[in-house]
Amino acid sequence: MKRLFSFFFLLSVIVSIYATTIVHVSDLHYLSSSLFDYDRLRNLSFEGDGKATHIMDKVMDEFISEMLELSPDAVVVTGDLTYNGEKKSHEELKEKFSVLKDNGIKVLVLMGNHDTLSSPYALYSDKVIATEGISPIDAEELWMDYGYGIAISQDPVSNSYMAKITDDIWIMCIDSNNGSSGSVRSKTLTWMENALKMATIKEKKVILATHQNLFVHNPRYTFGYQINNSNKVVDILKKYGVKLNLSGHLHIQHITKESGITEIAAESFSDWPLQYGIIEIDDKGAYTYRTKEIDDEELKNEALLAFDSSTAYKFTRDIESENIDKMALIAQKLNREYFRGKVDDYDNSSLSLWDESLKMTSYLKTIANDASDYRESEGNI
Repeated sequence: MKRLFSFFFLLSVIVSIYATTIVHVSDLHYLSSSLFDYDRLRNLSFEGDGKATHIMDKVMDEFISEMLELSPDAVVVTGDLTYNGEKKSHEELKEKFSVLKDNGIKVLVLMGNHDTLSSPYALYSDKVIATEGISPIDAEELWMDYGYGIAISQDPVSNSYMAKITDDIWIMCIDSNNGSSGSVRSKTLTWMENALKMATIKEKKVILATHQNLFVHNPRYTFGYQINNSNKVVDILKKYGVKLNLSGHLHIQHITKESGITEIAAESFSDWPLQYGIIEIDDKGAYTYRTKEIDDEELKNEALLAFDSSTAYKFTRDIESENIDKMALIAQKLNREYFRGKVDDYDNSSLSLWDESLKMTSYLKTIANDASDYRESEGNI
């Protein structure tokens, strides 16, 4: 009897410690395989932004498999679900997420600047052609079961909504894209305040989710990355005691704290090392956050090749130097590790080869001096 009591006591402690689990993933940039030629898109990635868009079909299958094993309470996707708003991409991605929904895992999505009101196109081997996209209204209808249709409250003038993760933890997803050019509309701010007032009266804890960032995470990335009127959003959050925001858009894994609010900007899931965030919240509202890379090493290696090739091409293509190989290697290392959220030890002699007159030198030296680990955090919601 004593052993049985001890077992159930231990079980109750474990349940208390990990009452709620949320997975945060952002900027999937999923593109339907019917809309691109593999070799062309792969080459564009190597000489472009380095995203692993050409393998995201397989990456998402791996993600779904890992979510079924983890079985979180919710998966929160903070925008840029698709490459550029293609209807087929939305439909295919929704089909993948339906596996989680059918297994009792909530998927809550927020539209990003690449998801609606875009000019989507297909990338074939010999041509680029326009393809069908979706409007903000289409997005709500398509993703009805993934936030919009199960909302506690929905803003009438944007794709913003508030939904339950659990009975005690709610999430407020704020739209700053659809027709608002990176700002939160004044009517949406009013809706925010009313919805948060309701949550306060009901004694619910609220987490915010945005696509663009509330705060500046890197001084090089401000205009177009930070919500234009984020100060007004922050004032409302402070008034109602919201302490955590989940965002994306920046593509860099980074965490900053201002005005009593922690913002976790998730790295793009389409960039190496193909990682997502896991937030575990206890019954007191204390949370721990950590990133996790997907388990498939073959997919990660392909993503690494794309990311490093892109960095070398963009950073060194206009440089003539006998040390170009060493310069490329240190740029690749610093850039990829900064994106993943932690820069490890590096060779300062290689970094010194980057002369101050070169365009990317200040960026490389800025991130080299940032020793923080943005892959983990803790606090209270």
